[in-house]
Amino acid sequence: MDKSPAELSLEIYNILLPYESDVRKRVVQSALTLLGESNAGAMGQSGLPVAGIGFDDVKLGPKAIRWLQKHAVSREMLDEIYHLSDGAADIIANSVPGASKREMTVNCYLLSGIRGLLKDDAPLLDETEAIAVCKRLTAYDKNNHTSHRQAVGNRMTGNKPRFTLTGPGESAAAELIRQMTSSTSS
Repeated sequence: MDKSPAELSLEIYNILLPYESDVRKRVVQSALTLLGESNAGAMGQSGLPVAGIGFDDVKLGPKAIRWLQKHAVSREMLDEIYHLSDGAADIIANSVPGASKREMTVNCYLLSGIRGLLKDDAPLLDETEAIAVCKRLTAYDKNNHTSHRQAVGNRMTGNKPRFTLTGPGESAAAELIRQMTSSTSS
């Protein structure tokens, strides 16, 4: 009974990991109901509290909040990859995963789209900014950049110089963030 909230969260995470999202949500809601806390606080669609999710110092739009809740992305995870302040979100990661420049470029574009979501409440990205991220994270290949960018596929839509992450892109970005943060915290 002397476990910290972080230890308890990890235990719950490990228990729920093999189950689908809708089962996880029902289990959490059922547990809260059994504890007599099912109506405590305003809850979002995902069953996570809308307020008090670690972003009191920055203003996030409703789409960004929904994305955080839907994909269970925490402030701690974001803080390893982004510097967030009011009206700004900068990518501060030192590296990006990928076995090739192509994979790394795709991941840079995903991170850039989420930067737009956190900053402007829309998963928009600008080609020039994405290239700067690729260069900084050693993913840029001048001769093949266009084909590498096209490897993003259905995870992004739009035409140069403005692109938008699609639903699959937002999901892939959340998974990338989990991958990047779990490898540094283990």
